[in-house]
Amino acid sequence: MDVKGVAFLARQTMMVQAFGEPAWKAFVAEQAKRDPIFGQLIMPVSRIPAEAFLRFNEAMTQRFYGGDSKAYWQYGIKSAEYALSQGQLKTMFGKDDFRRFALFTPGIWKGYFTEGELTAQLQGDSVELRITGVPRPHVYFELAVMGFAAGGLAYLSGRKEIHHEVVKGFSRGDMEVLYRFTLPTPG
Repeated sequence: MDVKGVAFLARQTMMVQAFGEPAWKAFVAEQAKRDPIFGQLIMPVSRIPAEAFLRFNEAMTQRFYGGDSKAYWQYGIKSAEYALSQGQLKTMFGKDDFRRFALFTPGIWKGYFTEGELTAQLQGDSVELRITGVPRPHVYFELAVMGFAAGGLAYLSGRKEIHHEVVKGFSRGDMEVLYRFTLPTPG
């Protein structure tokens, strides 16, 4: 499984904004000693081996967030806010377009990862997002992706948070992830 460079670049943007470019560059230089891929120019279409990407994110979370895995959720939220406010999704979705966004999330998975699958199923006032087929289940994949969904749904609805239920998760030892998000009422 590979992770596409766009995921790395999203982390870079977030970390530079939060901690400054010198702190980011120093961190990346350290990680390049362990995983030489991080010493190369990473483009949106670059392929990063999942194991190297996970080590990178674990080290980043340890360094900047004291090892708190809840930071992965925030990575997802911040990535969604950036993508919808000034990034690649800005022109694709408007206010209250959260149902369409929810159904679009499988495309986000495909844009970031080369294996596994994310599916979305609307059920009345909720959407179920399921991640299956990930060869290396890791809490990063669960929390960052579901955080992205939560952040996007909140951003498009103008709400601070979107209620969700964790039905299954890598964080619970399951081999798949299933979250149920309650969709807000438009307007």
